[in-house]
Amino acid sequence: MKKILALSLSMIMLFSVTACGEKEAKKVPSETQTKSSEEVKEPETTSEPETTPTEESNSKDTSEESQENATEETTEPTETTSEQTSDADISSAIDAETTSETNTVPLGQWTKTARYATQDKTYHTVYVRVTKVTTTSDDEEYVKSAVDLHNTNSYDFQQIDTSKTELPSDVELCVLDYEVFVPEEFPTSDSGLVEPSMDFSQSNIGGGGIPSADGTSSYIGLGSNTKDLAMEKDPTYAPGNTYNFRSLFTMVKGYTDYVLEFTSYPDGTLSDDTSADIMYHAYLAVK
Repeated sequence: MKKILALSLSMIMLFSVTACGEKEAKKVPSETQTKSSEEVKEPETTSEPETTPTEESNSKDTSEESQENATEETTEPTETTSEQTSDADISSAIDAETTSETNTVPLGQWTKTARYATQDKTYHTVYVRVTKVTTTSDDEEYVKSAVDLHNTNSYDFQQIDTSKTELPSDVELCVLDYEVFVPEEFPTSDSGLVEPSMDFSQSNIGGGGIPSADGTSSYIGLGSNTKDLAMEKDPTYAPGNTYNFRSLFTMVKGYTDYVLEFTSYPDGTLSDDTSADIMYHAYLAVK
């Protein structure tokens, strides 16, 4: 009989984020991205290590206007400016609304989606692309350096202490690197642009939980433990630029039959008009 694992406790210790102290940033209307600020679902498996849901992945409602962290992708994580270029080639961008679990945006390909603008309370076009996914098995030093860089650029209550995590033996930490291009016409105020990062999760192709390494059981909710990683201290953002972002998540070792997923609304949608009827899911490949 399958047993419920407590993946939440280890992720609480791993991310070390408190509700009262989480830095405000990138929130969208309540109907859109709801996994932030909620406890992550517990994974289900037959193995016995204690695991845990996170206390609080980064909030991403548009009502919050403070800004987190971004930087350029490098071979080895280093502290750099988040602003990469204002000249992204989006001529072949794929419409995120047309994607599915079996028709994903290829790795490295731009996809057209929308982000909420607090200036006019409306969704406007931005472009997103995943540049790489790095597992601990692939490059342990890269994952460690990404976490170290986050801790260097974060406040005490946002520190990640990987030494205190207790993941199942077949689960490991992974780093997602991606870029967001914000067009020049994206509405903004004199105070700048709200951090344009995306709220990614991981979804098993075909549905259900992520299967354990031995295939005898599955983890329910494993793809919900995504934590944004700070790339620089208190960055600022402006339309017309491309920004690099990074996230930390957990996945079964060696498993690749999953996709990256986020939700959004069509360009031009007003905050008062958001609903599940018009919300769409975007799917991006990890390999």
